[in-house]
Amino acid sequence: MHDLRASAVTIYLVVPGEPMLAAAAVATSFLGSITPERLPTEDLFFPSVRAYRTRRICTAHSYDIAARYLDFGVYAAAPHIVAAAPLAAGEQNFGALMAFLPHDVQEVSTKETDYLRETAEYLSFELDRLSRRGVSLSPPKLPLVVSPESGAVAETDRTSSQDGHGSQGYSSAPFIFHLHKLTVSLMSAVHTRDAIALTVERLVSGFGARAVAISLIEGDRLHVVGASGCSKEYLKSLNGVSVNAKFPETEAITHKKQLIHEAGEQGQSSGQGRMTADGRDEHVWVVLPLLAGDHALGTCSIALAPEHRLIATRLAPLSTLSTLLGQTLERTQLYDASHALAQKLQHALLPRMLPQPAGVLTTSRYEPPTGAIELGGDWYDMITLPNGGVAAVIGDVEGHNTAAAVVMGQLSSAVRSYAVEGHDPSTVLHRANRLMIDLETDLFATCCCVWLDPDTGTAQVVSAGHPRPLIRTADGRYLAAAADVGVPLGVEPSPSYQADILNIDPGTLLVLYTDGLSGEGGELARETLEAAVALSGDELERLGDGLMGSPVGHGRRVDDAALLLVRYEGPAREVKESIRQLHLQRHDYQGARRARRFLTASLDNWHLDSLCDSAEVLASEVVTNALVHGDSDVDVCLRKYPDHLRVEVRDSDAHPAMLVDLGPDEDKAEGGRGLVIVSALASSWGNSPSGRGKTVWFEMDTQEEL
Repeated sequence: MHDLRASAVTIYLVVPGEPMLAAAAVATSFLGSITPERLPTEDLFFPSVRAYRTRRICTAHSYDIAARYLDFGVYAAAPHIVAAAPLAAGEQNFGALMAFLPHDVQEVSTKETDYLRETAEYLSFELDRLSRRGVSLSPPKLPLVVSPESGAVAETDRTSSQDGHGSQGYSSAPFIFHLHKLTVSLMSAVHTRDAIALTVERLVSGFGARAVAISLIEGDRLHVVGASGCSKEYLKSLNGVSVNAKFPETEAITHKKQLIHEAGEQGQSSGQGRMTADGRDEHVWVVLPLLAGDHALGTCSIALAPEHRLIATRLAPLSTLSTLLGQTLERTQLYDASHALAQKLQHALLPRMLPQPAGVLTTSRYEPPTGAIELGGDWYDMITLPNGGVAAVIGDVEGHNTAAAVVMGQLSSAVRSYAVEGHDPSTVLHRANRLMIDLETDLFATCCCVWLDPDTGTAQVVSAGHPRPLIRTADGRYLAAAADVGVPLGVEPSPSYQADILNIDPGTLLVLYTDGLSGEGGELARETLEAAVALSGDELERLGDGLMGSPVGHGRRVDDAALLLVRYEGPAREVKESIRQLHLQRHDYQGARRARRFLTASLDNWHLDSLCDSAEVLASEVVTNALVHGDSDVDVCLRKYPDHLRVEVRDSDAHPAMLVDLGPDEDKAEGGRGLVIVSALASSWGNSPSGRGKTVWFEMDTQEEL
């Protein structure tokens, strides 16, 4: 860096298993924050990537890079030439060495490129030597950052502590580098949890903090929302403390200024004698209020090593963090609240739980757009018909706003009412279209209806501008509907909706979906369904997870998506004896006992008595978890198959049940072990969000019983 008079020099190493170069070490001045930390190896526009790929010296001007990557212009406001040399030895390709040279010319001199090449060759030799010794060359999550003056920090600290005078050699350039990177990261943070995780990681791995605790005000108390390296005693004392208590964090909030506790300082008020997780208390603690405008949202407490006392007293980059993180968290908290409200309203418009009649197995999924807070217009429903059949309905109202959600609620309620009255699917869509016309909303909607008679296997399929369902038989064939798709609802006053009548065999799967799953205007590809079936083993809940787990568009869902899966298992009169159902009301804390009795009676009737003990334990754990944590009614469904028993427990809480790995210190805890037991005793199990709620299921082999 000195010899080239560069503002920054970076060593990039290959990230194992990823097409990525990551900065492993950076030498920087105050202008060195322009260094990118991660570069895709497919992006040949950056000289370091080209040098890595071609094994040649490569250069580019910062103006040219900024013309393609606008953000780079913010990082590199001054003109620079970026020069990079490969790091390679023999067949080994380690990465690249890149330097930012503050020049306003278009080329670097031969002397500079020769020097860069020689340095890269020496570094490559050393990397190859380390590699042969078995040393890992994986880059760290965050780079090691140094500056020409960094070596003087420790000596400066000792000098100033002895004579009270600071050193001229102190440099906070590495801290400025990490603060700059944190600023850029927080600009794109959407959720509060992401902003906190980014901050904690950068403070610990970048700034070198020994411990970090971030707390936010909730009501009149502080609650810890992110921490690393702190002792349990300190976190316990901080979490829940009143903002009116005498505590360093509350004092920082009250006075809206940073507080510093020097190494070894012990105060009389609670919390000042704090320690890190390793039991040491000689660190320098900096307590920053998180400021947004004229108010504080919480605090960020940082423990630094004693040799960094000068950094703490000067508060060089740390004081900026107070406002940076405060404003970010205020923005993300507002977004989180809006997003939670939108999701709550959206899920409230979906069915609480789907009916599970004899002869039909169903599950559903709903996902909002990735990162969006708007309400969507997708919906689905399963309706028990007066004649004993079932209706599967899925639809999509145009738009992603409150108006679309309101129309969706009106339309879904109307379709359900028309179906319950006993109308056929064509008539239901005619009446729904009339409703859309009369609402005068200037919105249109698509809808697909499937009326299924479990006794005969007859299915009527009608569509109003909506993709037809995929109908897959048990042997992998697909049934095609012949009638044309009608116009969307709300477009024409008197459209024609013709029904296709199909006779389906047991094992046939019907897949109803919205274009958020398949892509706008498209149909779900059979290849996509076949791949999901192959991975799920034809298990319906896993199949739903697999189909919903691959959003269209590079992992981001730009539209909300709904999925409804219906499997016809056979005539209801034939399978009726192989299914049992129990409904438990919300807060029925005798529900687990009722579920055990229900299970015992069913297994006794099916001559599966020897499964009772294990099945009772499993069902009791899952039902208790649903009643206590789901805060809703609970449906229990038993299904007996030739080779296994299946138990499904459905509730209206969309949060998945979590498998908790208890540590040695928690071995005697009373709770948290339920799903561990399920995992150990069941032949297979799973839990999946089903639109508004979730389904936790497990299976037990019965072949030995038979």
